[in-house]
Amino acid sequence: MTGENESKFTRKLAVYSGITALLAFIACNGLIVVTAALAMFGFTFNVNPHVQAILISVFAILTSVLVYKGFLQHRKTGPLLLAAAGALVIVLTLYISYSKLIESAGLFALVVAAGWNWQSARQKSSGN
Repeated sequence: MTGENESKFTRKLAVYSGITALLAFIACNGLIVVTAALAMFGFTFNVNPHVQAILISVFAILTSVLVYKGFLQHRKTGPLLLAAAGALVIVLTLYISYSKLIESAGLFALVVAAGWNWQSARQKSSGN
């Protein structure tokens, strides 16, 4: 890749990692809010917790993979370690011993890692 195409690619990966981190957050907390809001208007549906756990896990792992792809471009280990730790905490919490507080901490770590990855990609593309 040329330099400009590489920096565009890095920025796109950083944006995608942020989107997937937000999707993990929405899959965890957003479904509860949507279900409650729809129930106020008389629409009810059940959310299978196993499907919800799979969605959260997939988005968390995908965020980590995209942060890793960003790491290959900007070589800053902080976002990668934070994303990996966040995804690991989320998956372990969902499948080993559930705790809403610990799961939320993992989601927070994932969102912070995606933001840090985006900031690192911006610095790399601007040449700093």
